[in-house]
Amino acid sequence: MTESEFLDKWNEEKPIYDEWGRFVVNKIKEQLLGSVNNLKSFLKQPCEVRLKEEASLLDKAFYRKEKGYEEIEDKVGCRFVVLLVEDIKLITDIIETAPEWDAIQCRDFGKERDESPLLFTYQSVHYIVRPKKTFTTNGLKVGKNIPCEIQIRTLLQHAYAELTHDAIYKTKTSVKPVVHRTVAKSMALIETTDDFFSTVNRELNSTPLEQLNFQSCLDLLYAELTGCLPTPSQKSSLTILDEFSEILSDTLISQIKGLFLHRSEYLELLVTEREQYPWFSQSIVMFIIWLIRKEKQRVIEQWPIERRVLEIIASDMGESLDIY
Repeated sequence: MTESEFLDKWNEEKPIYDEWGRFVVNKIKEQLLGSVNNLKSFLKQPCEVRLKEEASLLDKAFYRKEKGYEEIEDKVGCRFVVLLVEDIKLITDIIETAPEWDAIQCRDFGKERDESPLLFTYQSVHYIVRPKKTFTTNGLKVGKNIPCEIQIRTLLQHAYAELTHDAIYKTKTSVKPVVHRTVAKSMALIETTDDFFSTVNRELNSTPLEQLNFQSCLDLLYAELTGCLPTPSQKSSLTILDEFSEILSDTLISQIKGLFLHRSEYLELLVTEREQYPWFSQSIVMFIIWLIRKEKQRVIEQWPIERRVLEIIASDMGESLDIY
């Protein structure tokens, strides 16, 4: 195949590769939506379909690796960038279990690190996926032989790859040993920082608040009892939950529910005071009411934010904050 014939074939099939890449990206995003609270926050940069440039294709096929047209597996690709190393597994699980395609893992930095523990170099997870069967999408027929490359990296790994790809991989001059040494040192630092990030994340998620998923349960209870969705909780809500985290338990939600079911006037407050006081539209108000009713001395002594909030809620409950 000549270069001209190669490009003619590529230009003819380019829309098919583009459509297959978009199909892969959309399927992975759909599955992620069931596992993460906010997809835009989880992905640290937009995941877009990338078609290989003609010059790069020709270089790979005729000058660099001398691969045939069908052998080039990264004619279309996509990249998922996440914050933490453990976030990568969410995506790899989706890729490996998707019924729409067959997946082959090309690179796994974890395995490479185990095999060469003294080597600090480029880190990423790569897959090649192909349709299990020929199918049609948006009027284009995607054959079983159409590959798509998927890269998954942490944000720090991505920063490293962006620098080294342009500064070393694409350079037209020889790279001095000191540059290679400096890049290796930066990779060691990135790997260490990724580990630190993971440790911090585990510690933050090991608190009673996170372990019990208390805020989400409180939101669900508020919606169940009032028929209204609570407004998003503010930072002050988290401050209150942190201050009283030692009394959070796996039975507390049911205790709060029991209080409101037995004291209908408290339930009525949630509905009638929503417009006047923003606190009554947040689910945290249910916890505050429970504290005033069941842990009055503790809540008075430990109240962590503006006292006026506590006074308004107590007053509407008909409760005094005096301790005798």
